[in-house]
Amino acid sequence: MTQSNPGDVEGVVHFAYDLQSPTSEVETGLYAELDSWRTLLKRIGLIGQAPGRYDGFGFGNLSVRLPDAPAEFLITASQTSGVESLTTDELVRVTGFDLNRFWVEAEGTQPPASETLTHAMLYAGDERINWVMHAHSPEIWGEHQHLRLPVTPSEVPYGSPTMVRAVSRLLTDNLSRPLVFATLGHTDGVFACGGSSRDSGGLLVTYLARAMQLQTLGLNP
Repeated sequence: MTQSNPGDVEGVVHFAYDLQSPTSEVETGLYAELDSWRTLLKRIGLIGQAPGRYDGFGFGNLSVRLPDAPAEFLITASQTSGVESLTTDELVRVTGFDLNRFWVEAEGTQPPASETLTHAMLYAGDERINWVMHAHSPEIWGEHQHLRLPVTPSEVPYGSPTMVRAVSRLLTDNLSRPLVFATLGHTDGVFACGGSSRDSGGLLVTYLARAMQLQTLGLNP
């Protein structure tokens, strides 16, 4: 099934993709690890869905590189951030991608998340990265200067070819891992990536605490 769904609103898939029926089951331990971090991030408001945020669209997604197929990864499906309990039906296996064609090959029952190719760029750009967490945090995003976070430029929209190129440059310019960066052209958008879920998620939560501390101290610009 080949589909392309361009658009300019939050949550819309901008790339073309070929979605096939799943050919294998998700490994139980990997699913449990991904689900636990998704649950945590949802509880603290870094991913989810709410009528008063982003026109009601779901926001945020998680992915993990597959240990038995390092060129592939699992990612939460498009517009599943508001689902209370994640099942394997809400996971998509990305089996191939072409960053030049802006094309994704995947297996699953639902479309891959709108930021799939940004996740793909992170995995392709650094073999040390095994987990990517895309959150929406007004606190971290608003305090990115005080937190000294790397950023993608404000003129770069989410889910676009220019975002993929901007992320590629950001990886080259910032060699430390795990890494958290903000996407200035995607309101409240923040990415965390690293070698493990603990590295990526732990650093993301740490930055949230630091941003909230700055706001409490009244250091907002």
